[in-house]
Amino acid sequence: MDAEDLNELERAGRRCAVCESGRGWRRFQVLRLPGREPVVLCGNCRARFGDDPPVARQPAPVLAKPPAPPARESTQEPSKPQRGDRRPDRLRAALRKLPSSFSTAMAARVAGLNNDKTLARLHELERRGEVRRVGNRWSTEPAPDALASAMDRLEARTSNLRIVRGR
Repeated sequence: MDAEDLNELERAGRRCAVCESGRGWRRFQVLRLPGREPVVLCGNCRARFGDDPPVARQPAPVLAKPPAPPARESTQEPSKPQRGDRRPDRLRAALRKLPSSFSTAMAARVAGLNNDKTLARLHELERRGEVRRVGNRWSTEPAPDALASAMDRLEARTSNLRIVRGR
């Protein structure tokens, strides 16, 4: 390696011009191609690109653009930008996978959302009647009718009695 190569290595900051690696800088090679600036290459980039590294290339000559086709006048109104299809609701998809009774954290984990967003969405679904709050949990089962809920309350108050429901 001669003094000119060492000067180029120092000017390049002891780094490869392509990958900017500085490992093994003493083994770097300096390419001096006609019509180009000198280029410092590491062994890997030298093996990959050979004598034509992607840096210090002359820009390709700009070709004249073909004339644009004449604008057609349309009688239709300009098309409105189409919104992409809305993504499916991840929480509703997660509710199908969950058991009938679940916690907010469980729904958030399955849906891949954070707890705050999931809680807000569950309250929204509760207002729509899709889920209901049962204590500190959520349920996707429909609300029981008045008779069934009265029987459940009676059963909860009378622990030592057995209530036989008519068929």
